[in-house]
Amino acid sequence: MSYGNMTTAGMSHQDMLEGAGRLVDKHLLEDRTSLDLSELFKVPIHSQPTVSGLHDFDYPSLLDTGVGLEGLSEISQIKRVPLPPELVEQFSRMQCNCMMGLFPDIDRAWLSIDSDIFVWKFEDGGDLAYFDGINETILSAALVKPRKGIFQSHIQFLLVLATPVDIVLLGVSFSHTNSEYDEMHLLPEPLFSIPTDNTYIMNIVGTESGRIFMAGKDGCLYELAYQADDGWFSRKCRKINHSTSTLSFLVPSFLNFSFGEEDSLVQIKVDNTRNILYCRTEKGTIQVYDLGVDGRGLSKVASIPLQNIVHNASHVARTIDRSNFKPLVHIAPIPSTESTNVHLVAITQTGVRLYFTTNPFGSQKGRPSMLTLIHVRLPPGFLTSAAPQRPNNIHMAYYQQGCMLLMASQSENSDLLWTVGSDSFPFHNQLMESHTTVPVDGRTWSVCEVEYQRPSQTEGDINGRDPPVVVTQHAQPPRKFVVLSAQGSHIVSKLRPVDQLRQLLIDCQGPDADEVKAFFRLHKIEQACATCLILACNRLASDQQVADWAKMAFFQYGGEAVYTYGAGDRQMMPSNIGPAGGGYGSMSMYSPGPQQQHSFTLPTPMQGMHPTQASTPMMYGAQPMYPPMDMTMQGGPGFIQNISFSGKHNGICLFLSRILRPIWEMSVTKEFPCQTPEGTIVYLTCNFASEDLGFILDNVRELSDFVDFNSKFDMGPSDMGGMGGVPFTPHIMGHMDEQTRRKLQVEAQKLEKVSLQHVQELIHRVEEVLGLLRVLVDHQFHTLAACLTKDQQNQLKTLSLKQFAITGKELCGSMIQNLINRYIDDNATTDAISIRLREICPSLYSTDDATCSKANEMLQAAKLSQSPAERRQRLMEALRLYKNVNQPLALSEVCNQFASVHFYEGIVDLCLTMANKRDPQRLALHFYHDDMPEDMQGVQELMARKDCYKCITETLGYLMTASVPQGATVIPKSPGPPPAPDASRMSIEDADHYKNEVFRLALKSDDELFHVSLYEWLFNMNMTEKLLEIQTPFLEPFLKQRSSYQAGDVAALDLLWKYYEKIENYPAAARILARLAERHGTDVDLQKRIVLLSRAIMCAKSATSRVASAAEGEFLHELEEKMEVARLQMNVLRALSQETIGGPNVQEAISKLESDLLDITMLYEEFADRFDLSECKLAIVNCAGLYDSALIENLWQNIVDKEFENTRSSATSVRVKNIGNKLCAVGKTYFKAERYFPFPFITKYLEQRSCENGMDVGWVYQLMLDIGVPALRLLELYDRMFKSRDPFWSSVDRPWHLLHVIHHFLNKLASNTAVIPLYERRQFSTLGLDYIACYLVELQSVSSVDPNVRTLVQSFRNLQGKMERL
Repeated sequence: MSYGNMTTAGMSHQDMLEGAGRLVDKHLLEDRTSLDLSELFKVPIHSQPTVSGLHDFDYPSLLDTGVGLEGLSEISQIKRVPLPPELVEQFSRMQCNCMMGLFPDIDRAWLSIDSDIFVWKFEDGGDLAYFDGINETILSAALVKPRKGIFQSHIQFLLVLATPVDIVLLGVSFSHTNSEYDEMHLLPEPLFSIPTDNTYIMNIVGTESGRIFMAGKDGCLYELAYQADDGWFSRKCRKINHSTSTLSFLVPSFLNFSFGEEDSLVQIKVDNTRNILYCRTEKGTIQVYDLGVDGRGLSKVASIPLQNIVHNASHVARTIDRSNFKPLVHIAPIPSTESTNVHLVAITQTGVRLYFTTNPFGSQKGRPSMLTLIHVRLPPGFLTSAAPQRPNNIHMAYYQQGCMLLMASQSENSDLLWTVGSDSFPFHNQLMESHTTVPVDGRTWSVCEVEYQRPSQTEGDINGRDPPVVVTQHAQPPRKFVVLSAQGSHIVSKLRPVDQLRQLLIDCQGPDADEVKAFFRLHKIEQACATCLILACNRLASDQQVADWAKMAFFQYGGEAVYTYGAGDRQMMPSNIGPAGGGYGSMSMYSPGPQQQHSFTLPTPMQGMHPTQASTPMMYGAQPMYPPMDMTMQGGPGFIQNISFSGKHNGICLFLSRILRPIWEMSVTKEFPCQTPEGTIVYLTCNFASEDLGFILDNVRELSDFVDFNSKFDMGPSDMGGMGGVPFTPHIMGHMDEQTRRKLQVEAQKLEKVSLQHVQELIHRVEEVLGLLRVLVDHQFHTLAACLTKDQQNQLKTLSLKQFAITGKELCGSMIQNLINRYIDDNATTDAISIRLREICPSLYSTDDATCSKANEMLQAAKLSQSPAERRQRLMEALRLYKNVNQPLALSEVCNQFASVHFYEGIVDLCLTMANKRDPQRLALHFYHDDMPEDMQGVQELMARKDCYKCITETLGYLMTASVPQGATVIPKSPGPPPAPDASRMSIEDADHYKNEVFRLALKSDDELFHVSLYEWLFNMNMTEKLLEIQTPFLEPFLKQRSSYQAGDVAALDLLWKYYEKIENYPAAARILARLAERHGTDVDLQKRIVLLSRAIMCAKSATSRVASAAEGEFLHELEEKMEVARLQMNVLRALSQETIGGPNVQEAISKLESDLLDITMLYEEFADRFDLSECKLAIVNCAGLYDSALIENLWQNIVDKEFENTRSSATSVRVKNIGNKLCAVGKTYFKAERYFPFPFITKYLEQRSCENGMDVGWVYQLMLDIGVPALRLLELYDRMFKSRDPFWSSVDRPWHLLHVIHHFLNKLASNTAVIPLYERRQFSTLGLDYIACYLVELQSVSSVDPNVRTLVQSFRNLQGKMERL
């Protein structure tokens, strides 16, 4: 059997474990498919009784049917122990009465001779004890359990003795030496003693709760009730008669006696699982009593006389003589652990079993309400083909859990023991039994089963019934029975299937025998393989030969995985055992249970396809064991291919499931509330005891060793030697050639190897988890679980062992860590526990885990070390150990530990080392440089490295925070002195020192990706100035790559030009600054762009001053032109921002102006012209050097009009001032470029608007003087304007307005000649007088009637005199 190293493509280890776990679940479910007794009897409802035992398959003859098991014995006689010699002597002293019986609870037999009772061990005849404190003849004896809370704890049982006079209760205790009931002690003084009231007690029985019932010869049922103290209406001990009515005390006893014939009670039986009590009378009447749900009450339910029982039985079994149904010799309750619907069996003198129920089917939770016969089971010998021998003269019987013992009288001095049981035929859908007879010396006085103490966690199945023996035979010893006679004890053992196989292998001296082959026929192949494994995995040296033979049988008869076709269920070798025509007797050698086949469906593989990719393995329920794969396998028209795994595969899975069955689905933990002074604390404790875990772990380890050892070999196809099994059904496979058949066979076997490998992985994981749990239990599981996080505790509460083993690896790791921490906290070395954990659970606690534990231990030792040198040595050792770990570390936790001892250099070293270990091939660096998004492995490696680097940057962040003084004032919580400083907190100086140290170590690294991560972190922390302090070869490539990857990363570009400026690479800095200024986006406003352009020009000038090149000079010229246009753009932006109209169009335009540097044409057309920004248009025309006098005059007119319009609501003086200020600013801008400052037009237009608005006559010429127009040129302009005789002035009825202005202007100049340059003053005087003379002539020619004219004439004459005096 070679499992190989095959794995299923694309499956994780978790998937393998889950798939194997589903196989275990499947076999557990199949083991629970055993039917209830009523189903085996074919009884549909309680009112339709049936009969069995009349057919060959009820008691199959293994020899006659060709199975070949002639001597497959059901029972083995272990030994015969004679009576102790001391007792034999006592028989000679007998005077009145002698009785003998068994106390199976304590492995003792008893003998009463007259008034003395003797008790001894029936196993070896030792520990003989006796009691002679009774004066009357002992009539009956019983050992019962005491009621709780009445006696002291050392009294474990009560010995009840009944005499004709009284009933005595004796206390029984034991001295514990080698076993639980080693040395017995009877208390000398009776605990209680009450009179019998002349009642002959024939039988005494105790219940599990401590009640004591007695059978009276008068036919009455009595109870011996006792309590700790006398009550108001009851004594400490009293006898209660449950068979008489409450009014019976009114009727004299002699009348009671005369009304009915006496029918003695001879047997009492208690069903402790249902709290029902049954009685059998001497004449065969069966009585039923209900003890109540809690077992404390008692009420009579039914009483069925023997004649009714016989009548009903003969009505069911019409062909059977009525004499076979009487008399009754024994009754036995059938507990709920054996059957839900069948409650009682009665055995007759001929061995016929009569089965009864006390409830209608389906109402098993209700209390008993009747006693109804539901089945008659005839003993062996009633078959038409049977041998003439059949049970007869049965005087004693025993029945429990499907096994019946009959004691048949052969003569006065000998009995024949019949054993009947169904252990060899589990999982059938009718009751099939085998039988064996063994002679017994002497007449049997008592028979019972030796009690077996089941492990605490062994429970019944989910249906409440105990599983068949074949399911538990690996864990439970064979059942033992004691037959007691006057010659001594006969101890016999009921052979389990594994015992029968062992005996066959020994008798046949190996597996190569027809009897062993027949065993595989009798039991299905996988059941037989699982049985073989029990023997093959045995490590006892004394059984090594048997183990080797069992292993040979396992491989020889275990079959192979095969392909079949789904035209119908493949029935490999239908068993000869069972009813003809299929039905419930047809068994497939490869089917796992009575109704299900161990197969799964898949298409045929295409030629050449790899088997691990060409099959869909076994399905369990609705979940596939493995992920389904797309295949097209065609095996012929109308056929679907199936794969059936071999008996070896299924036997291993079945055996594993049976080992784990008691705990597989149990919760790992249970809550245990504990009262403390602080209140109730609920602990999580392990649900399994250490001993139980040890027992199951030993079984798992034995199976694991077997699988591991045999996985190294390939045994080849099994030799089905004579078993008739063929891989393919010939009539279905006939259309395929031999080569195709062989190929399919090989593929099926390869698939099985894959499945077995997954099962092997599960075995290893379960073995480790059980071993770990045992260690955790031994180290106070509840305290370790309390250290888990709340989420982990909640998760642990919900996990079954199955889930814990398959999915709980992280929880296991946390519990292991808590265990290691426990040792470290106790300052204990972890070496011993690490070695143990490595041995027990290497996959849960690896070598790396052990290394981490040792490193953690060194860290903790360093914390406690007082010597700085020793402290540093231990820290460096811890660092060395951590660096040697290969698996991914919990870096953040380790770094926190390092930080707690201020070992920051260790953090840098460890993180960089771990980053290189996680990516040894430097795939992340290739991915970073190549930028290939489809390189998923590169992405993963990069993320793994970043996780390592993150610990360094987080440490830096903490140190930087700690190195900055905290300005917040701490408010005291209470009056008193200031609180003591926190000793654990670093000083600012220390934090700053460590920060600089970490930076120094970090920058020394040659790991480019680490530098990238560090620079990214500095960026994100807005610590770009720190970046400029760094001098490494990685900074420039990083900034370049960041700015190229992220075109919008202004910060990277901003830092890059600063970096270039710092290293005096001015051309590069200038180009980046220009790029920043020109880039589209709203994150940089126009003002910032102008600043950037200005900085770029500075860098470009610096570049040209260092290296004079035409390219750099041309670049500088471009920058200066861009700057000029940018300033125009700023003017446009400001103009738009001051617009009062607003609206979405303006906002959109503003956004565009802020987000780009625009060319001059776009500025004019889309902004200045569109929004009629005349001033801006004038500036653009000026900048572009375009000249159009009409356009320019129009622009100036618009500028003037706009200012007049904007100041319309103001007072005249305010308007004059505001307009003057605005036009002065604009005029000064263009004054030197007269083409763009047509001051004659402007002056004339201003005078016209001023005249219209009634403004001061002197403000226009004053504005022009302020702008810088020379006074003489301005005077000449005004003179020309007047002499031009513009009709405008007459139209506004102000014909002399210009003369008023000229007078005002000349007067001002005459008063303040400083305005006129010295060299022009004579010219001014001459010119002024000439102008005045002309104006006076003009005025005098006009009618002097107008007072304004006369006034103006007078003014000019005064001015003329003033100027003549200059």
